[in-house]
Amino acid sequence: MNVEPAVKNAALTAVNEVMDQVKGARAAVVSTEDGFEVASRIENTTEIARLSALASSMAALGAIVGEEGRLGACQKVIIEAAGGHIVMVQAQRADISLVLSVVAGQDAIMGQILYFATQATRALEQA
Repeated sequence: MNVEPAVKNAALTAVNEVMDQVKGARAAVVSTEDGFEVASRIENTTEIARLSALASSMAALGAIVGEEGRLGACQKVIIEAAGGHIVMVQAQRADISLVLSVVAGQDAIMGQILYFATQATRALEQA
């Protein structure tokens, strides 16, 4: 998929902002809705290509559940695991739909992850 340079730059800014602001963040990736990486930053051995693909699948499942439950469009998917959290936030632009995924350890504060991920996706939508 061909992503405009301005979108790539905005995605990289979003990823860096989240990684710099969220204590305990281990990885952040912006991917297209079909699972291709646009920008990423990792602090561990997370496989970014795999995370991008999984994030797009989870976002699609969230969209289906939102529709079936008559809740509207899915905005976020949150996974809590024994070792930490994964938060996926939808970024809807006129030209492309993106997903920002943040992987964080147990020491991360969920409210902080949600706040900075939401701020980053809003900036990405408006870039």
